[in-house]
Amino acid sequence: MDRPSLDEAGSTDPQAAPKRITRTVSLEDLADLVMAPPSAYLAYVSDGAPQAIRVAGRLDGKRWMVALPPDASIPDGAPAVLLIDDGEFYFELRGVRVRGTLHETGDGTRELVPETITTWDYGSMRKVAS
Repeated sequence: MDRPSLDEAGSTDPQAAPKRITRTVSLEDLADLVMAPPSAYLAYVSDGAPQAIRVAGRLDGKRWMVALPPDASIPDGAPAVLLIDDGEFYFELRGVRVRGTLHETGDGTRELVPETITTWDYGSMRKVAS
């Protein structure tokens, strides 16, 4: 008796859509993390060299707000990346990376206007249709 062969997705159905593994989640899935992050870092370029500093960053409504340390001098309109993450062990790792442009807000904080937002949660890895 012939056995059916499995395709890449582990299915015996020749009409089944191929699957891939993803760790991507929505911002809503990370609401507790982005509203009150345990740590946040900002990466930017200064004098042609990459820099990274610890900041107070969070999502405020739909705005990504960043409070810089007093000694940080990043010009208005500078490109930057905000990284907010959490977790100690592999399946606890989750976070968000916001790439965009920093703008003065007038109250001592900066708004990072996003160009791209990437999210992940290794504890929610699952198969999805390609």
